Amino acid sequence: PTIRDRAKQALVKMAMEPYWEPKFEGTSYGFRPGRSTHDAIGRIFVGINQGEYYVLDADITKCFDQIDHDYLLSKLHCPTTIRRNVKQW
Repeated sequence: PTIRDRAKQALVKMAMEPYWEPKFEGTSYGFRPGRSTHDAIGRIFVGINQGEYYVLDADITKCFDQIDHDYLLSKLHCPTTIRRNVKQW
């Protein structure tokens, strides 16, 4: 069951990521494909050299306990079976 779930999760990620990734803020770096800590540090360096003096480093771990998951699921425009799997995961 674990291997089957991981395979399904990978397929859903491959299907959803191209749609959702461009909608995210261009200057966010956490857990984004093709972005690393070094990329974030480089962006901070460039920003400071251009006169920007604010950097947000936030630990948002607990905020996920407060997110309305039903609302998020309503934003997934996909077949019901996929939505059901995402909800279970």
